[in-house]
Amino acid sequence: MAIIQADRLVKKYKTSFSFKKMINKRDFVQQTTAIDGLSFTIDKPMIYGILGPNGAGKTTLIKILATILLPDGGNLEILGYELPKEEKKLRESIGLSLGEYERTFQWRLTGRQNLEFFAGLYGLPKQESKKKIDELLSRLGLETKADTIFLEYSTGMKHKLALARALLNDPELLLFDEPTAGLDVQTSEEVAKFTKSLTKKGKTIVYTSHRLEEAGDLCDRILILDEGRKIAEETPKKIRELACEIKVIQVELNTIPDSLLSKIQSIDGVEHVYLIGPTTLRIHCYTLNNSLYPLLSLIKSESLEIKEIYSCLPTMKDAFLKLTGA
Repeated sequence: MAIIQADRLVKKYKTSFSFKKMINKRDFVQQTTAIDGLSFTIDKPMIYGILGPNGAGKTTLIKILATILLPDGGNLEILGYELPKEEKKLRESIGLSLGEYERTFQWRLTGRQNLEFFAGLYGLPKQESKKKIDELLSRLGLETKADTIFLEYSTGMKHKLALARALLNDPELLLFDEPTAGLDVQTSEEVAKFTKSLTKKGKTIVYTSHRLEEAGDLCDRILILDEGRKIAEETPKKIRELACEIKVIQVELNTIPDSLLSKIQSIDGVEHVYLIGPTTLRIHCYTLNNSLYPLLSLIKSESLEIKEIYSCLPTMKDAFLKLTGA
């Protein structure tokens, strides 16, 4: 039995625009396709990453898997439950941590009180929930802040409390939407390490992230979405290999004029150019020889100083940009 079996999923949103006073008293309805014929399978416990540019459909997909939204078409089976027929049974076996977690916590309650409240909604016995809450607070490094009100929590602490809540019912399937968004590097690493530890207990985790290298290091398999469609579904290693046809030049200059990126983009053989720092560019091209010399000539004509320039292997971000065209 597959953990998740999705076949040709479709989700559309309808947005109404009223122009009654403007155009013949008519209403117009615009339909946006958020998930477009998406199929994928998760057949064993793993960390399954979902990546994509803004608006790709990542959060919509997570909400469908969590039964918050129902698909408009296609077939979906999770942990042997057919959706939408058996969503109530499924909810007992999933844990969810959404990026919009702050709306659902009580800001005037402490971290512990919040977890006690949600444990009560799960119907957990008090003694069992107390033991579980203490264990989760300790594992996530929140034991010293357990009795601090949520309002005073840092962003990292809020994220960790959201993860603790998702684990209260000891679910088989965990859905984490942007669990490291807005976190510093150290806290992100702590959350990633904690997430990785859950797979040793047989948990399956569906994980969305904007941190591409983090996802590449953490996930066993990655689905890349763009405009609701599957662009690639491979291991991180395979995804990097898919982008290996591109050559990468990184160059650091003394300054980068506003017009420089568009001029580099117009060089024959350059596919993409983007900033990775105030004075550092990363350039994708088809062949080094055909693009490097025109690049050097352009830099010289702009009277710019090269501090460092070298070719390098594609990173996870390079692969992502190559596959999505973002």
